[in-house]
Amino acid sequence: MYSNYQYAKTLLDLSNKSDAISLMQNQLKSVSYLYNKVPAFRLVFVTKRIDTKKKIEIIKNTLKNFNPLIIEFISILIKNNQTNNLLDITTRFDNMASADSNISNVEITTSEKLNNEEIEYISKAISDKIKIKPKLDVKTDPSIIGGIKLRVGNKIFDNSVSYQIKQLKKTLHNM
Repeated sequence: MYSNYQYAKTLLDLSNKSDAISLMQNQLKSVSYLYNKVPAFRLVFVTKRIDTKKKIEIIKNTLKNFNPLIIEFISILIKNNQTNNLLDITTRFDNMASADSNISNVEITTSEKLNNEEIEYISKAISDKIKIKPKLDVKTDPSIIGGIKLRVGNKIFDNSVSYQIKQLKKTLHNM
C-alpha cells in the first residue's frame, strides 16, 4: 500500500514527464475545492452505497475536461480505498511541485492597492534578490499606514510604517 508521500511523488514524476506540473497543480486545487465545498462531490468518494466501478464512472464524467492523469490518479485512489487521503496527497503534491520548480508563494501587503506596473517591479526585484520565481498574492491593509510587508514562505520582511512606529515605541519605552 502506498503512503500519501508516495502517491504525491509518483504523481509529480508523471506530471514532470508530461510537462504539465502547473496544469496539474491548478486542476488538483479545483478537485480539492470541489471535495471541500460541494457535498455531492465528496459524497461520491465517501459513500459505501456506490460500488468502485460506478464511482470511477461518475468521476470520469464529472471531470471529463480535466487532464486524464488526474482522472486516472483519482481512479487509483478509489480502487485502493484511499480517497480519505485525497486532500493530504494534493497538498503534498502542491508543496513538492512548488519546491521542485523554484516557485515560492510571496504575500505582499501594502496600505494602498498596487497597479500592475508596481507589482511587476516588485516581482522582478524579488526574483533578482532571492533567486526564486515568486507567485504573488497581493493584499491591502490600511492599518500598516504605508510601506510594504512581504512574506516569503515563513519569513516576514516588514518595512511598514506601523512596524517602524512599534519599534520606535519599544525603543522609547526602554529608555
